[in-house]
Amino acid sequence: MAEDKVESVATGLQELSLLSFRTVDDVKRLARHFRNVVNHPLTQENQSILNYLKNLDETHRKVFLQKREGVEVEYIFTTEKKSSLQRQRFNSLPVSEVPELLKAELSNAENAKQVHICIDCNVEIELNDEEPLMESLQKHFNLEVHLPKLKRESIDVAEPIILPNMSRRLSAMECGETPAQNLAMLIQRPVEKLDRAFSAKLEAALIRNLPDNSEASIDAAVKFYQSTYDKLCREVVAIDFSTQTSAVAPIIMSIKDNVYQNFASDANKNIDNDDNDQGADKPVKNQVKKYRYYGPIENFILKLLGNHKLLSLVDDRTGKLAFFCMACEYYTLRFRYDSVLNHVFSETHIHNLSCILQADKHIPFTMEERSMEKIKEMNRKFLYGHDITEDANGLKCGLCKTSIESVEASTVHILDENHLARLSDKLFRRMKLNNPDGAIPDEWGPKDLDWTKFLGSTGKPQNNRDHVVIENFIKPSGKIANYCTCCDMTLKGPRQVLFNHIRQKKHLRNAAPHKLSLLYKNYCRPAEYFASFGNFYACMLCTKYVAVPSFSAIVEHFESPMHVESIAKTVRSAMYPDSVDRDILLLNKIAVSQGGIWCNFCSVPFQSIQEAITHILTSVDHQNLAAEAKITANRGDIISVYMRGNYILYTEGSTFSCVVCQCVFSSIRSLLAHLVYADHFVEKPSSECVFRFYLELKHNIGMLGRNKYVYYDFGKLRCGVCEADVLEGENAKKHVVSQRHRESMGASYVNVSLDASAVE
Repeated sequence: MAEDKVESVATGLQELSLLSFRTVDDVKRLARHFRNVVNHPLTQENQSILNYLKNLDETHRKVFLQKREGVEVEYIFTTEKKSSLQRQRFNSLPVSEVPELLKAELSNAENAKQVHICIDCNVEIELNDEEPLMESLQKHFNLEVHLPKLKRESIDVAEPIILPNMSRRLSAMECGETPAQNLAMLIQRPVEKLDRAFSAKLEAALIRNLPDNSEASIDAAVKFYQSTYDKLCREVVAIDFSTQTSAVAPIIMSIKDNVYQNFASDANKNIDNDDNDQGADKPVKNQVKKYRYYGPIENFILKLLGNHKLLSLVDDRTGKLAFFCMACEYYTLRFRYDSVLNHVFSETHIHNLSCILQADKHIPFTMEERSMEKIKEMNRKFLYGHDITEDANGLKCGLCKTSIESVEASTVHILDENHLARLSDKLFRRMKLNNPDGAIPDEWGPKDLDWTKFLGSTGKPQNNRDHVVIENFIKPSGKIANYCTCCDMTLKGPRQVLFNHIRQKKHLRNAAPHKLSLLYKNYCRPAEYFASFGNFYACMLCTKYVAVPSFSAIVEHFESPMHVESIAKTVRSAMYPDSVDRDILLLNKIAVSQGGIWCNFCSVPFQSIQEAITHILTSVDHQNLAAEAKITANRGDIISVYMRGNYILYTEGSTFSCVVCQCVFSSIRSLLAHLVYADHFVEKPSSECVFRFYLELKHNIGMLGRNKYVYYDFGKLRCGVCEADVLEGENAKKHVVSQRHRESMGASYVNVSLDASAVE
């Protein structure tokens, strides 16, 4: 019996993660964990093990709490003796202070080697016999990565090591700038403070919701929420997210990848040239140029493209505006107006658009008839607006007094510098004639020297909600520099450098735990679509079901009035039990009766409503259960998330049925046009969401078709391979990799990786 107890303690020691975490929070977590092991009853029974652990704990305390100044390089412990001068220079731990057990483990380790680590840069410097010690260190000091030397607040530490296979590292040492001098003070320090902007929003929401909106009441409510937020953060810090990172990995390919794979072959051939090159080959004319207003001309073009159902969006790679034609799957940058105008005048586009418009009466169109001839008539009216007319001799421009050979040539002519200048002057004179004393309309924009400079200086998208930046924890640090907070590196150069970085495996691995931590701290969770492949994000705190398709969208939800209002109502319920929000209690399965207060999710009783609300705001396990219940009750496909509850049924063979109007679509292009432009959808996604939705949907249809899925009713997905509905608790993604599905597929089963984080 005694041997079993000793064996149990030994097993626990093998699972004990020792030594060296990077942040103060991790050290606090280690201290709590170590204390629990020391105080364990089985540990207390064995005096030899207890003495060993106490000595080890004392050694760690000395290492951590010892004040050190001016440390540039930390000496990693080896069995080799070092002179006192070297110990002083590198602030190493004398060999005599190392427990005998650790020395024995180190000497027996095959991979033990002499290493120094720079605590400014977190770079290991391996030493060898061929190079003197000081020379190898000096080489590192002169590297750009090391300069300038920065002081750090964090503790430079190594990865967790499993006993008894001890690491060659003994510990890591602080620069002497640790604000607290003992572990007790560290443990009491708050994990994270509320953001100032969020605090202001929360105070405003509390003023609207609290029965007593005096300053004292508001301060008390904010302090209550701060305390619950601190507790939640401490729980989140202790979670290992490394096993869950696939839940937030991007599942759609970038625009750059798809331009060459999915769109017209002539689209964006010169995408790597970010500058507008229209007219670059034209000779420079020795004449005085006049400043003109090009705004109304561009608006005229944009109106035509809008009538042709082209989406205007932001190109991920360049950060500049671009156009996407759903009817033809055609993509081009905004600065190439010659390309996009040639496209909307082409017979192929006119045919595709006409077919979609004729098949879907729910899409509004400027013409009563939706034939190819009516679309061509719309194009002719556009040319007429540019003073281009057609007679028996062909096309001619009334402004430039020249003949034009063909319709294709007319799109080039209307973008010519001389034609644009004459049209601008004509529009300006007409405006002054109709309104001689009026100011220049705002939509006309600034005066510019020529068309090229106008395009280069106007219409740039606002990047404050740039999903590439938000989803990858990027902070602009200069005109052409960006700082990646999760990889701790600065990316200098054009946006292409940033774009290449965020597609790398290393970045995806680093960013995913940050994303999950941020979600958990804001009461949101990642989830998988029931009838599609991939992930979305849901909020468990808001009483209204909030599910969004991208990480940037859920970050916007964190800052939205709805989410802040939900927090304010929850805090009000805790501070004023008489005005408790019943919807919040119902959502979180909190039962209030004469017998007491009870959480049906966690089977935990409470003494008061405030204690129950604290449980809702601080318990990660409770929030997981609440989110799971919410998602299960609203399970749907990818379209139901993008279209805020409206969903499309899918049958094998890429046939889609809109539940709202019972229309049937045989292609993604016609389906997408219906979702975006149909009148019966009240809430429509942004252009960027539509484009990302399109890329994701193409991926999903291939996976659904390969596995013969049929989404025949809301929440009911049938697998044609297994000839049965997907089981309760399963979804399309989980069922594909299940043993039942693999056996049904037999030799035709293909092992498809569903985790995009493995793709560079």
